[in-house]
Amino acid sequence: MRSTLHDPLLTPEHRLWRAVLEQAYVDAESGCDYDTSNDDDGDGPPERMRARCYLRGDSKPDAASLTLVCGFAEVPADRVLNWARRNYPSPRATANLPVQTARARPTRAHSYAAVSA
Repeated sequence: MRSTLHDPLLTPEHRLWRAVLEQAYVDAESGCDYDTSNDDDGDGPPERMRARCYLRGDSKPDAASLTLVCGFAEVPADRVLNWARRNYPSPRATANLPVQTARARPTRAHSYAAVSA
C-alpha cells in the first residue's frame, strides 16, 4: 500500500506551471526539419535557440524567470539548470579557440614618430 503522505499534491496550478516547463523542453528539442549534424544553438528555429537559452538560464532575467516557474511548479530549479546545461551546452563553451587578429600593435616609438611627422 502506498503512502499518500509524501506524494506531492499536484494542483491545477502546479500542472499549469509544469506544462510551461514541458513546452520549453519541447521547444528546445524542436527543429526536426533542420540539419542537426551541427547541433549548437546557431542552427535551428528561433524557438529552439530561445528555449535552450531559457532552460540554461543564460541571462539573469532567464534564470530568474526559470527559478520562479520552477518554484510555482514545485520542481527544483537547480536540477533543471544543471540538466539543461549538460544537455544543451552553450555555443560559447563549445566554440573553437578565439580568433586572433593578425595585426601587429604599433610600438610606442612608432606611435611617437607618426605623431611628430
